[in-house]
Amino acid sequence: MDPAQLTSRLLEGDATLFAGTTAAHSLGWLHHPERYLGEWLDDVATRLPARHDRTLLLGMGGSSSPARFYADWRADHLLTVLDTSNPDTIAATDFSGANVIASSKSGGTIETQALLAHALANGLDPRDLVIITDPGSNLVELAASLGAMLIEGDPNTGGRFSALSPFGLVPALYAGWTVTQLREELAGCSLSHDLVAHAVSTAAELAKTIVEGEATFALGADPITSGSALWLEQLIAETTGKEGRGFIPVLEITEASYAPRDMQRYHLIAALLAWHLGVDPFNQPNVESAKRDVFALLQEPVSWARHNEDLGVLSELLLDSVYNVLQVYAPLDVADRLSALRVRFDDQYGTTTANLGPRYLHSTGQLHKGGPAGVVGLQIIQRPRSKPIRISGRNYTFHDLHMAQATSDYRAMQAADRPVYQLIVDDIDDVAGLLHL
Repeated sequence: MDPAQLTSRLLEGDATLFAGTTAAHSLGWLHHPERYLGEWLDDVATRLPARHDRTLLLGMGGSSSPARFYADWRADHLLTVLDTSNPDTIAATDFSGANVIASSKSGGTIETQALLAHALANGLDPRDLVIITDPGSNLVELAASLGAMLIEGDPNTGGRFSALSPFGLVPALYAGWTVTQLREELAGCSLSHDLVAHAVSTAAELAKTIVEGEATFALGADPITSGSALWLEQLIAETTGKEGRGFIPVLEITEASYAPRDMQRYHLIAALLAWHLGVDPFNQPNVESAKRDVFALLQEPVSWARHNEDLGVLSELLLDSVYNVLQVYAPLDVADRLSALRVRFDDQYGTTTANLGPRYLHSTGQLHKGGPAGVVGLQIIQRPRSKPIRISGRNYTFHDLHMAQATSDYRAMQAADRPVYQLIVDDIDDVAGLLHL
């Protein structure tokens, strides 16, 4: 299609551009700057409960990664993002004396629900709670029953395209951005001919690298430790990685930085890359199937039994793969050590990506199972050190939930015919010795 015609159709919000059936109710993000950066932002900023200096955000995927992105740009921020089910991280978190944001578009995200139940039973005052969710979700009713502040999102936008909506802007305010600063930073995100034309051109250049439905996307920062790179990794991987096709986000340089002003441009680029691949940009079928299996696993006692893995065969597979992924179930504070481990894998086995579970389940998990087939997965599970405690109102613990999520994704990788291995260790640093890195 002629670039000028493609630009024009995007400016018109033409949903028929895209493969699949979801675009007709997924293009609200094109006009989020006009919808949310005016009076809406002024009103919300004056009403947010802020009795405390520090803020905790309970959310996953597109409901949490924008918060990390905005926080990257405030060196003195006191915003902590709990995008995890890891029992050790949760046991070390004080939920009293903090503002809390519970963020879930669907309202049914199991991590957000469990974390919120735990927080309310362990010191969270509902007066300090803000719930961000889409209209009609079960969190709407919960907010009313608790007397918590409710902020509704845009149901015509998926999570990974919601960075310029309440799911990104509310956490940004808690991270220290002022209304004026946000308007100035995001002024260029409003849809314009130049913005769309530039995205069309960039996506076309990237599309030239596609070979048999597969390409890499260079990341300029480490998504394990960088909020902006984490956000971009999810956007590209989950938008393009399906039907055996996709762009694989790979860390290639470490000097680049992304700013919030780039968000709308990357929204457009991601959707256009999916257009070039001929896949639906706005669905995530493999993510949804893995989520459903977690609920089924939690109906029975969850086992921490180790799989009997042949590490010699694993090493051969890692060497022969298109790329490898380290899927690490451990506390959030191992991020720097995981980043160093990824580098060692990259040196020995070739292109390796990595992130923490269950965070990756809501982003690159779609790419691992639905994207190009030449991936080898290694799950690394660090045994929790904290004591199991039943989650309020549930018949399982965070230990159970954490392992159920690992088990579910292990099974989903196998079902998708992706080689996957699992190591259960006492410490993430044990992995290097086991694999002779």
